[in-house]
Amino acid sequence: MNPRQRRGVLLIIATAIGALVVFVAVLSVVSDVRSQVGPTAMVLQLTTDVQELQAITPDMIEEVSVPERWISETAILSADEVVGKVSASVFAPGTTLQQGMLIDPPGLQAGYREVAILVNAETGVAGKVRSGDRVDILATTAGTETSADRAEVWVANALVLEVGIPRSSEDTDSSGNFSQQQGVPVTFALPVEDALRLAYAETFSEKLRLALRGRGDEGALTDSDSLFQPVAGSSS
Repeated sequence: MNPRQRRGVLLIIATAIGALVVFVAVLSVVSDVRSQVGPTAMVLQLTTDVQELQAITPDMIEEVSVPERWISETAILSADEVVGKVSASVFAPGTTLQQGMLIDPPGLQAGYREVAILVNAETGVAGKVRSGDRVDILATTAGTETSADRAEVWVANALVLEVGIPRSSEDTDSSGNFSQQQGVPVTFALPVEDALRLAYAETFSEKLRLALRGRGDEGALTDSDSLFQPVAGSSS
């Protein structure tokens, strides 16, 4: 074997050794990644913003593959666990669903009643009221010979159970004339006393309004915050 042939053989051996080293290095990296990641499994994530007490529907979730070692023991893995549930709080898209994030729809506690009234865009905060919101229900009444005009919070901190779909309804005025209006039925969970107050206000007040509270605002109102009466002789 001449020197040129020997150099060729040595070059081939060196190339083979280099390839073997690279192969071993790649196997080592793959093995290391597998040891860190491990097998994967499917979890459920939200695809949209979810409000408190909003019903979860199949189009609002998706299955995402993630390493099993990263999955919490409380993660929800089956879409069947979502059926009939509502959100316990406000969640953003991409949130992985966990036990406790979804709850059964709120039922009525002892001593509470479901009461529904019809509101329109003007009196219902222009469609911003949703299930789970807290509102104050305001009523305005005209003055009489013995009382002045007034605006009053008839029911404070009312829990909204459900907001229905718009529908038409007929009403009559004091002269018996019929009028038709478009409104949205809103259902509340109220103590019996507040349910009676709301029924009275809806029947005898000139107009009912919903005053939407901010998230987490469930504080009591003072007497001065609950009633407004114009000063005698004032035009406002």
